[in-house]
Amino acid sequence: MNKKSVENETQEILEELSQEFPVAKEGAIREQLSSEIETEQRNTHRHLRRDNPFRESQIALQRTENELETKNTATIEQIKQDFRHFQALAKQTNSRIDEKYWLSELQKLKGNQQRQAKLQTLVKKYNSGNRKRKENDLKKVHEEQVIFRKLLLQQWRKLLDQQFAKWEIETIQRFRRQLLNRLKAWLKNLQLLADTLDELSIEPGLLFDLSKDNLSLSNIEQLKKWVSYISKDEGVKELCDMLGRLRRAEKTMRQELVKNSLTVTEYVPDINSREEIVGVYLGKDIEHALPQEIALLSDDETSILFDMKFVEGRLMCFEMEGMQTSSHEVEEEHTIEVEEEEKLGPIIICVDTSGSMQGSPETIAKAVTLFMATRARSQKRDCLLINFSTGIETLDLSGQIGMTKVIEFLQRSFYGGTDAGPALTHALNMMNDKQYNQSDLLIISDFMMAALPESLHEKISNAKENKNRFYSLSIGDLFLSERLQEIFDNEWVYNPSNSSISSIQNIVRSI
Repeated sequence: MNKKSVENETQEILEELSQEFPVAKEGAIREQLSSEIETEQRNTHRHLRRDNPFRESQIALQRTENELETKNTATIEQIKQDFRHFQALAKQTNSRIDEKYWLSELQKLKGNQQRQAKLQTLVKKYNSGNRKRKENDLKKVHEEQVIFRKLLLQQWRKLLDQQFAKWEIETIQRFRRQLLNRLKAWLKNLQLLADTLDELSIEPGLLFDLSKDNLSLSNIEQLKKWVSYISKDEGVKELCDMLGRLRRAEKTMRQELVKNSLTVTEYVPDINSREEIVGVYLGKDIEHALPQEIALLSDDETSILFDMKFVEGRLMCFEMEGMQTSSHEVEEEHTIEVEEEEKLGPIIICVDTSGSMQGSPETIAKAVTLFMATRARSQKRDCLLINFSTGIETLDLSGQIGMTKVIEFLQRSFYGGTDAGPALTHALNMMNDKQYNQSDLLIISDFMMAALPESLHEKISNAKENKNRFYSLSIGDLFLSERLQEIFDNEWVYNPSNSSISSIQNIVRSI
């Protein structure tokens, strides 16, 4: 298939899939589908070349056709060999051929073979005249065999092309059905996932590149379980909305030098314009001479004086000129104060997966974590997840992470004791890294835990001075001890039994 045919086939498959699964129209998924289709097309064509059952017959036929075209030979042995190939092809493809006809014709050729041998002997014995006739007879026998061989090769070619085309089409269709079944199974899960996330108005591609993984139905069901807590429980939905705005972008003022271009219009004198009188000058312009100068002409005696003044260019004349506009651009520089929003910092989410969180608290915690991670992605904020019990596991969502990895991470539970120390220690270490400085840290737990070491309190205080902020979400009705409260900037308590949210300490009014 040529390049254009491959492109057309790809578009046909994409259109077929898009009609059944709207998610297939998404840019990233459509690109992945195109890549999968093109890869399968290459594999199909490779299979057609590698596993061609007619390769030997094609090679033999091509060699025979070339031999006949270049050498024009058609011996009885060559024709018999051709017929055996023809018979083998017919048997391989369960095709019917008129063997009786071909065998009878071969029998005739055997008689011709004997006749041909006799003619070749006689050619040597006869004189030139008789030899010429025998040579013509011999040539006629050869031409009959060539014609018969051409006819046999034509039938062989016809059967071979038909059977190869049939096999090729069936193979392509089989591979295409397999491809479509595989892609449809994949798209079915993606569509289910997209519909699930759409309940929260979440764009799936914001957090996860859906084309990276083959999601199983169990993955989808687990995700739906978490999402249902957000979409159906008004308290959780409100909680997610509050936590989604942990920190408003801080506004700063900066000085900015601005250049402005102004068009300035000026009036300049135009000496060639005679619009108004601006003075008096001595000259010989009679048309501009003062009236008293013209009055000299009224008397014969004073007219001589006028003539003298005119000759000497000493007539008093009005000086006249006009004004014209002239425009040009000038640049002005001045300093202004510009208000700008600082970029929102990264988010670090610590999720308690200890034994005390089993059941609804753990599910709610992970549902909130999924929503918060998605919100961070939509705000283009780096995000780090930390599961903790007595130990920790982490997942950095700063890059394009497949959905399967996230679901597998959130499914992990330790069911041991609760120790937030290792999670906070790791988070504090990450805050020293450039990627995660000035972070918002949210710890989600039932807070049934021991007190934190004094050294950790000191590190948290230092982190706060570097514009890192600490928040807590307590699942259940257990309020934090006074010592724990000191480390958090804001605290929330969510009670699953009545979907109520309590805010503790100085909650930012904008949330």
